[in-house]
Amino acid sequence: IVHGDAASLAGWGFAQDRLDDPPHRRWIESAFRDSRADIFASTHTCLPALRAFEGSGAVANNGAAGMPNFAGRPAGLATRIGVRPFQGPGRIAGLEWAGCHIDLVEVAYDVPAWKRRFLAAWPEGSAAHDSYWRRIAEGPDFRVEQAAPIAA
Repeated sequence: IVHGDAASLAGWGFAQDRLDDPPHRRWIESAFRDSRADIFASTHTCLPALRAFEGSGAVANNGAAGMPNFAGRPAGLATRIGVRPFQGPGRIAGLEWAGCHIDLVEVAYDVPAWKRRFLAAWPEGSAAHDSYWRRIAEGPDFRVEQAAPIAA
């Protein structure tokens, strides 16, 4: 479990666009080889991705647990890794790797309360408001299909 990627707490190597970038594959392969991990569960990048890399491992990036991850869907995401697939509501995507079931599961929260708390701490004109408010209010321009497993 990492925040960022295998090399840095603030790393972007497990961001959805990087995971889908063929030239980045060598770095991903080295991260699995050097760590001897089968699965990386990460966060930090704000956009989710679930990817399997044949011969290397799987990356489950939940994007953000406390902010919307998809346009028009006010929910966060959590990564669940278990011996059986998740059977409850809110499963967005999943795959099986190394005998584990890896699922991205929506996390519902009180949206009006979250917006009030955010605005109380970060009013219009603040750096955080400028960076995050549109996403909190509307969700990112990102679709579930972009997060779903893609064999790389």
